Amino acid sequence: MKKLIAAAVATSVSAIATADISITGNANYEYFHKEDSGFNTNYADNEINLSIQGKSGDTGVVINMEFDNHGDATSALDIEDTYITSKIGDINVKAGNFASGTTALGGEIDQGGRATNKVDLSTTIGSAKVGYAVNSVSATDEGYGTDSSAVYASMNVGGVNVAVKDNSDSYTLVGASGSAAGVNFRIEQKDNDSSATGDVLFYEVGTKFGDIDVSYAAIDSDKPGTGATSDPVTEGDSAIFAQEMAVDSTSAGKTNVDGVSQLTLATTVDGTKLKLRVGELQGSAGYQDAAFSRIEASRALASGATLTVSYDDYEDYNVASSAANMCASARGEPPSAE
Repeated sequence: MKKLIAAAVATSVSAIATADISITGNANYEYFHKEDSGFNTNYADNEINLSIQGKSGDTGVVINMEFDNHGDATSALDIEDTYITSKIGDINVKAGNFASGTTALGGEIDQGGRATNKVDLSTTIGSAKVGYAVNSVSATDEGYGTDSSAVYASMNVGGVNVAVKDNSDSYTLVGASGSAAGVNFRIEQKDNDSSATGDVLFYEVGTKFGDIDVSYAAIDSDKPGTGATSDPVTEGDSAIFAQEMAVDSTSAGKTNVDGVSQLTLATTVDGTKLKLRVGELQGSAGYQDAAFSRIEASRALASGATLTVSYDDYEDYNVASSAANMCASARGEPPSAE
């Protein structure tokens, strides 16, 4: 009996040892000094992300966790993604709790939030990728809809990636991205079935002049945001815009905003990456032409971390006040898990 137990333990240890398991992560610490109508406020924020991934053949398991002080003690630990990937013949399967990023189709429009019990099935037909996705429980619209399904397809046409996603109960998304004559572009249109939500257009174009990267991005919706889950734009963690129109973003309270436009200049000087973003919000109830700017510098450190220092200056969103809000932050980040 003891020999059988020893053999079982040895087999388990061997299986774990030979599995392809990796643990990666990143972290950042931010310090803010804010001047608002004569009042000075100092505060800090930190976030640590860990990703555990295991793979055996065509099957993989992913667990992503976030530790932060954004909320109260009950939300300091957030198990964000828990999903399995595998293949059944030519069908790629992804099942569990997972999110889409801002680089995905509609990623700058819809919050890439997480919901439970998602299933995504995809395959390749010729040069096109086609898929079907379903979210089987009630949740806010996270690209798949509430208790609904979507079909999608994408393919490369003459160097341009063309994609479409349709949720028969809610919306249709179309997009194109690529490069032509030295100009990079990304354009996406979301047509919502409900006229109360309205349609949304997002686009970004960019090119290079010598050592300077220049890009212009804009997002425009038929309806302003109100803070409801049915808002036309719900992405509050943009990878592009220094200020966002989603009501639940870091500069919360931007109701009645229906558009953002921004010009970005970026270059590298002696190993330091410099970026300047200048833009404005459009809308009503005091938000017309509310300007903002951000200066950012980042540099890789000898430890493998990256130090990023940024300074933000943006017009007050309070209709009753014309004062400007200013915010400076410093952030250190080890290499990203991605």
